[in-house]
Amino acid sequence: MFTVEVAGVLNLPQSEVFDYVADFRNAPDWQAGLVAVHYPDGPFPTGRRVVEAHRFMGTVMVAEGELVDWQPMDEFTVRGGPRLLRVESHYRFTPEPTGIRLVIGVTMHPRGPVRLAEPALRRRLQRRLAPAFADLAKVIEQRHRRTEPR
Repeated sequence: MFTVEVAGVLNLPQSEVFDYVADFRNAPDWQAGLVAVHYPDGPFPTGRRVVEAHRFMGTVMVAEGELVDWQPMDEFTVRGGPRLLRVESHYRFTPEPTGIRLVIGVTMHPRGPVRLAEPALRRRLQRRLAPAFADLAKVIEQRHRRTEPR
């Protein structure tokens, strides 16, 4: 098991950041390799399940997750993944004087033969999470500028 975490302050209203990040249908705009997102029973928090299609090593893998914690405007956690690689993604939103601090933590639990790939999985996640966070900041700030009253 291992956890990789990224954090930063976005100079935007907390509700705007939370609403955007918590709607996983926005995730393909800032997560490389994420092809599609579907909510089988409706968006969070009404629905509790999310299905994601990821491009990985030339193929598309489908993973299902479940919303396991929902604290509106503060934090939420989604847990899921294939049987041999359980993944927990935790999102925390904390007010700061200049905006909102967003912390994204991803914990992976490799099982069985996948445990042998743990060092490679950790490196891959470390290489992907920081750029994803930077892309998220750019996308949400651009979106904010487009909707800002002039």
